[in-house]
Amino acid sequence: MPINTEPHQSKAVGKNLRVSWKHCTEIGRWIKGDSLEKAVNKLEQVQEKNLAVPATKFDSDAGHVSGQGKGRYPQNAAEEVLKLLNLAEANAENEGLNTAALEVQKVVTNKGPKIRTPKRHRGQSIKSAHVKIVVGER
Repeated sequence: MPINTEPHQSKAVGKNLRVSWKHCTEIGRWIKGDSLEKAVNKLEQVQEKNLAVPATKFDSDAGHVSGQGKGRYPQNAAEEVLKLLNLAEANAENEGLNTAALEVQKVVTNKGPKIRTPKRHRGQSIKSAHVKIVVGER
């Protein structure tokens, strides 16, 4: 389903990303409503394992992180979402929006196809996800 954007919004879409859909969903819930700069800083700290993404929906096997409760460090998903945030910022700049006043307004994640690698004994199944990010001026 296509996402319609308003004139003050910009979007970035990533399809068939080789990351977990659940991790992208948790990251999306965590950064929604933040300014673009704050969201980028959060994801960079996740990549360095200084800040954990809180597990709110998919918390059945999430471990406890000291001082933060249940959470994880989904580094691969954080890297892909960070790339999409940078793309959305570039798209906003191209559309003439004020990049200093951007905030993450919508993050939509969907399961992608499972890809099987051709090897013996049916190979290996690889997860994928589709992620759409909408940023807009405050």
